[in-house]
Amino acid sequence: MKEVSLDKQYYKEHIQNILYDNYVKLALVNIDTGEYVSVISVDKNADNYKSTSDVSSYFKDNKGLDCCHPDEVREFAYMCDMKHVKALIEAGARSIVRNFRFRLRLGEDYEWVSMDIEAEKEPREDGQWVVFGMRAVSLDTLVLEDSLRTLTRVYRRIFRIDVTHNICETLRGGYIRSRDEVKHDCLGDYMKDMTMGGEIFPDDVDRVRKCLSPEFLIKYFANGHDRFTIRYKRKMDMVYRWVMTEVIPTADYRDDNKVFYLYTRDIHEEYSESIEKQELLEFYSYKDTLTRLGNRNAFNILCDAYADRNDKRSVGFVFNDVNKLKYVNDHYGHKEGDLYLQRVSQMLAQHFGENACYRISGDEFVVIIMDIAEQSFNSMIARYKEVIDEQEEAPVAFGAVWKAEADSIDKIMNEAERLMYEDKKRFYSKHPEVKRRESVENEANIAVGTTKDGVPHYRNLGKTDRIFDALAATTLRNYIFMDDLDTNVTKWSASAVDYFGLPGQYIYDTQKVWEKLIHPDDRAIFEQDITEVFAGRKKYHDVEYRMRNKNGEYVVCTCRGFITKKENGDPEFFVGTVINHGVIDGVDPVTNLHNQHEYTKYISIHLRNKQTMSILAIGISMFNSINMMYGYAYGNAVLKDFATKLKNVVGGKGLVFRLDGAKFAICSNVYTKQELKEVYRHVQNLALDNVGLNGTSIPLKLYGGGLIYDHVGADEDVIKSSVEYALERSKEDHHGELVFFNEEIKDNDRMRLQLYSTIHKCVANNMEGFFMCYQPIANSETGHIVGMEALLRWKHKEFGVVPPGIFIPWLEMEPCFFELGNWIIEQALTDGMEVRKIRPDFVVNVNISATQLENHGFRQAVVDILKKTKFPPEYLCIELTERCKNMDIAFLKNELEYFRKLGIKIAIDDFGTGNATLNLLTELPIDELKVDMSFVRGIQESKPNQVLVQAVVSCAHQLGYKSCIEGVEDKALFDYLHRYGSTYYQGYHFSRPVCLEDFKKLL
Repeated sequence: MKEVSLDKQYYKEHIQNILYDNYVKLALVNIDTGEYVSVISVDKNADNYKSTSDVSSYFKDNKGLDCCHPDEVREFAYMCDMKHVKALIEAGARSIVRNFRFRLRLGEDYEWVSMDIEAEKEPREDGQWVVFGMRAVSLDTLVLEDSLRTLTRVYRRIFRIDVTHNICETLRGGYIRSRDEVKHDCLGDYMKDMTMGGEIFPDDVDRVRKCLSPEFLIKYFANGHDRFTIRYKRKMDMVYRWVMTEVIPTADYRDDNKVFYLYTRDIHEEYSESIEKQELLEFYSYKDTLTRLGNRNAFNILCDAYADRNDKRSVGFVFNDVNKLKYVNDHYGHKEGDLYLQRVSQMLAQHFGENACYRISGDEFVVIIMDIAEQSFNSMIARYKEVIDEQEEAPVAFGAVWKAEADSIDKIMNEAERLMYEDKKRFYSKHPEVKRRESVENEANIAVGTTKDGVPHYRNLGKTDRIFDALAATTLRNYIFMDDLDTNVTKWSASAVDYFGLPGQYIYDTQKVWEKLIHPDDRAIFEQDITEVFAGRKKYHDVEYRMRNKNGEYVVCTCRGFITKKENGDPEFFVGTVINHGVIDGVDPVTNLHNQHEYTKYISIHLRNKQTMSILAIGISMFNSINMMYGYAYGNAVLKDFATKLKNVVGGKGLVFRLDGAKFAICSNVYTKQELKEVYRHVQNLALDNVGLNGTSIPLKLYGGGLIYDHVGADEDVIKSSVEYALERSKEDHHGELVFFNEEIKDNDRMRLQLYSTIHKCVANNMEGFFMCYQPIANSETGHIVGMEALLRWKHKEFGVVPPGIFIPWLEMEPCFFELGNWIIEQALTDGMEVRKIRPDFVVNVNISATQLENHGFRQAVVDILKKTKFPPEYLCIELTERCKNMDIAFLKNELEYFRKLGIKIAIDDFGTGNATLNLLTELPIDELKVDMSFVRGIQESKPNQVLVQAVVSCAHQLGYKSCIEGVEDKALFDYLHRYGSTYYQGYHFSRPVCLEDFKKLL
């Protein structure tokens, strides 16, 4: 690689356009030729540098990687990897890296810098150029800068409304303003300009004027609401667009200080799409999708409206039933049958008008004409009959009735339906070759032979029966059945008989036996579908329902079947398959690896046989990005390719399993710890270079967790949770380096596994040994205790009192934590009711884990506990623990909004550490931020800690949240922290965590 001279004018102009005053490093790089232009560098000799393969090695030779903080070296090198950069550009990306922050040694100290990598829109003749830039970031602005950027990216307008002093401050009006540009307006002038200057869509003016008036908002917030939202159309960039305005009172909002913030953001695309979908949904709610006539819902509404009328009007009613539809479907297919129905509907619409016609079932159409004279109706019917008679075969049979007045539409329809059947008989007598056969249900009751007990038997079909038995034996989750319609006896797969506890392989009148096993809520669906098939209105039976197995458990099944016919066209057999979704196949369909069920089975067998095993779990970081960029089909192809490479690496030394998502496990009886490390290193190298399809190579970043098991007492749940715990630590704390469970815990792994196994058993044994302690939460101004945080403890005769930091992180990976978590909530609220006898306005804080939120039964569990304990929900605050912040933001928001509607408060625990990112503030419905104690430790001497604590507390108050500083350990720290204005304090200064009786003594 050679450096290009800066004498070329077009390079100079390009660099000048992107150069900022605060860059500490800037380079223009050609990723095709290797040429680069070094503009600003931390190394004075950089301009004399002659060759380099990419920016990361350029930094290395210039001591750049040595200058990078060790914690960020690996990620920095990955970000600058040319293969990675080029792959993203080829996929259409231009902003390759945006605002990647790391610590760089400038002089003697490390300082935070922010790196951007931007590609030119089009490659030049000499190749594709990208710009690498690093700019300084001051530590005291990191939090506030991200907060401001988040707000200004989301909101087009931000106002501060001071009703008390009649002031409107424009903080954001379509672009970012500096502090000096904040505009002060009279509140009255602002409201007048907004509603009378053409800025609001005319149809929305009155509603906006009313809902955003100070009088309305004051009254609204006086009723206890904490947020007001309104959607309307507003002029944005000279056109009207849908916007949403949110009004939030300030934290110190009161009668003599009525101040709130007004945020407006553009929601035009998402809301317009929502309106379109709603309109389309409403259309199809009352329209038949095939014929575009009114459907049964529309017909029922018309019937109800007529019944409610006091002045009944004359009604003309025509009931139509389509002839030969079953014949068309059976001989020409359902597509031709649909065309046949469309032609009939067009004939009706042309003769009676589209708005008068309804399709009320598969082959039944009705026509309703209101306020029509009898003579006019009879003339219309006569012409309609002429149209039908002109055709070779009548497409419909119909009955027509006119009534001057009727009690209900149903009575008229019954009479018209009777006349239709008379017309149907005339059609069949005229065309005997298409006469409908008697229903298959009646034919199925004919017995052709009996057993010695007099029960109709299944005909012996010889070779057909042998083929049936052979096919039935090939699968455990798909059950084959064959119903002899002449005898009404069904033959079932032996596996179905065993799983559902059927009376035998041959069953007479299966429907009665089968229906008893179907969940009561699903029987109507089954009966309707099977009736449609046996009546000839459907060709295939295809329905999903829940079935009860022999253990009394309900499993989801899909039943698919159809009727076969004899040579003369009569029905012979009803054959099909029942797919049991409750029985899990052992192979993952995407990767063809053993699945998670087999992984559990593997561990269980080794535990039962007391065999040594080595487990290496591997996860792919940020795999969702691949799905989003290339599509899910390509993502699945990458998983399959990666799985193939894993199997090639392992060979015959072990088995490879696919776990959930983009996680895999290698299990072996022979690998040592050192060999597992070598395998992981080899897989890492393969993932960086060779994973991909069709010539596209995508570098994958991995994280890994391992465990060596050698006969320590444990069960499969403990083993899996321990591996998962090590895997999470690799991802969260070790930047993808392989973490072994016994290394991570820093103690004797045998003792630790025995501890976890004992804890697991204690949870199952009615929470044996677990008890609650409580730490006070105090008002920052008065120091009075106003609440308590519930903290779990565990004591065992063999292990003593075990600190929660030892077992909680591991236990949160366990499914059993859901039950333990519910027990914690119930104990805390039960004890909270005792405290409320002394302090009625007392608040109880309970930590909530991701395992609880992900469980579909958690909502109801909380509701049930509140009812059982009679604890008022508005005095319960749930704190989100670390893993909650890794959850899907949309799912987390939905769950928290549910609890907030119950009145429960939401707090983010340890804000500012781990994954407590600022986007949580804008996305989640929260009430309180808790500042982690790590920021308070030594705060009197630490300028960065002072800035960060002030930033978090100020941010909370500006957004209308409460704040709590943890780690207040003594009186000196208590007095010092007053300057930050936090709402609450928590720490040893008030008390260590204590049992309930000791806690009540503190009040």
